Amino acid sequence: MMKFDCESTDEFDNLLLSTVRQGDVNLLERHLSTVSNPVLYLNRLYDERNSQKSTLLMIACLNNHRDVMCMLLQRYKPDLEVLNNIAFGDFSPSQQIFFNASVLWAATSINNFDMVKLLVEHGANVNHQTRTGSTPLRGACYNGNVSMARYLIDNGANMHLNKENNDTNLMVSVCHKHRNMVTYLVDELNCDVNECDGNGRSSLYDAVVCASIELVEFLLKRGAQNFRAIVDQMSPLMWAAEKKRPDLVDIISPYCSILERIEAQELLGSAFACTNRDNDACDQSFNCFSRALDLRTTHNLSKAMTTTANAIFHNRYECQTIDQLEKIRTNTELTYIEGLLVRERLLGPTNAEYRYSLCYRGAILADIGQYHEAVAYWIYELGLCQQYSISIDSKHLRRFASLFSGMLYKTKSIPTEAIIIVIKAICDQLGRDKQNFNDNLLTLLFLITITTQYLIEYAISIVEKELLFHILRSIVQHHYTQMDSGMSLLHLSLDIRTRVNDYHIQHICKYPCLQTTRMLLKCGAIVNAFDILQNTPLHVIASSKSANDEPLLNLLCDAGAHLDFANVLGETPADLSVIPEIKQLLKRRFKLNLKCMCARLIRKKNLSFHGTIAVSLMNFVDKH
Repeated sequence: MMKFDCESTDEFDNLLLSTVRQGDVNLLERHLSTVSNPVLYLNRLYDERNSQKSTLLMIACLNNHRDVMCMLLQRYKPDLEVLNNIAFGDFSPSQQIFFNASVLWAATSINNFDMVKLLVEHGANVNHQTRTGSTPLRGACYNGNVSMARYLIDNGANMHLNKENNDTNLMVSVCHKHRNMVTYLVDELNCDVNECDGNGRSSLYDAVVCASIELVEFLLKRGAQNFRAIVDQMSPLMWAAEKKRPDLVDIISPYCSILERIEAQELLGSAFACTNRDNDACDQSFNCFSRALDLRTTHNLSKAMTTTANAIFHNRYECQTIDQLEKIRTNTELTYIEGLLVRERLLGPTNAEYRYSLCYRGAILADIGQYHEAVAYWIYELGLCQQYSISIDSKHLRRFASLFSGMLYKTKSIPTEAIIIVIKAICDQLGRDKQNFNDNLLTLLFLITITTQYLIEYAISIVEKELLFHILRSIVQHHYTQMDSGMSLLHLSLDIRTRVNDYHIQHICKYPCLQTTRMLLKCGAIVNAFDILQNTPLHVIASSKSANDEPLLNLLCDAGAHLDFANVLGETPADLSVIPEIKQLLKRRFKLNLKCMCARLIRKKNLSFHGTIAVSLMNFVDKH
């Protein structure tokens, strides 16, 4: 076999990688015998797809080539603690990357006990932790492999090393419903069943979330307690009720106080009321609510009632007697409101499940054409998020644009106050949520288009018009631009690529849009704004392949658009035009003044001008 003169050549690296992936032990051994320092190749990291970095030993492990691993370990004794960045399964870009993984950790994760024993016998660290704190023992627990876990414990694994956020080995075993592993950890290793993660969630909480009757019963018999998690103020019993699991509620209730049992019945009734839309839901809710009232009466435990009524709930209060319950028993709307009142009291206004119930109610009302009532629920939920500084999902804000579009298309009416509230909320998010900035900016554009059409086509009061014009002027003068492209609202309103996959929004928001462009300019949009490629709005519309854009071109030109501004490629709007009619229009509108002629001459001749003329003039020349 030939000797490699350069031991670090890409050719030799690729040869080693290919041989390891194929699992050819003899060929790999021959390749390594040709270099003077084979351990150098075994201890280095090789770049793999999707930002993975792995040693040859790790690649052999992930490909289940035990023979290759055995040869490398016995003959060359590579470093077993090299930190790898790996993924499991196929090589899709969305794969999760596990950082700082050892080969032993990988072997436990793929549940290969033979490899685990091989690595431990050669001195692998049984307590190695990845970047997130995961250990080889956690890998065994994840897979429910009791024999592997027992072997690691016998060889020094520390069962108290938890993943980040104090996510314990017992918790991961419970989440994957590994009853045998849970039994081993609790009964043999005496793991604390009431230990919580950083969010205050216990193993019993996880058992309820994964809906395992067997594990719930097991943990309760081992002393698991029903306390509330910090993150959502929900106890395991409350979650059982929220998930509409009467069987789990009945199992946990005997271990709880009478008040906890009463509130579980109330929450169970509210869950049936607020997620189902049929008469069965009314009956199920009634039964739960009546059981709770009976228990309250028996034990003289009254409800902690709110002192103020809420218009969104028809100014109703919770039922205090069975007679009051009977009156709403067959009324799905009032039963839903009863459920919401219960949820507001028990879960609180910041709870995600309660707020979801409000949104769900609004969606139901929108489906049956009760748009104004739907808006009221969504605005109320939005107000709770703002009041308690809860992050607002960009998709939720987009749903407002969808709802308003549907209202405009079908009923021709939108509450002005609601439009203003949502626009202000989006502007607030643009200042807070940089990760979803572009999505929120697009939603803002849709709302500007919706508002513009509403102002033009439908009769509203002068006061309302002034309010809407004021809010539009205010937001346009912020001069927002997309984070990546640098496109302004004016650019986007002229771009045929500005689309959204929403049935209702597509009815109202179609771009390029003359009305939206006119409104943006009227409200102070910069007609010669540059995107990241130094394209102006005129560049965008000039490059359109439609011959029907003449009104838009004239509108921009009348507003002062420069026809001779060049982008980073030196292209003017006329250079980008592919439609003869558009080219002719731009030529007719082109009026080159002396200032522009001088600027173009300076750029054409590559004359030095920075530092020799005023800053304002330098910027002007740069644009030509």
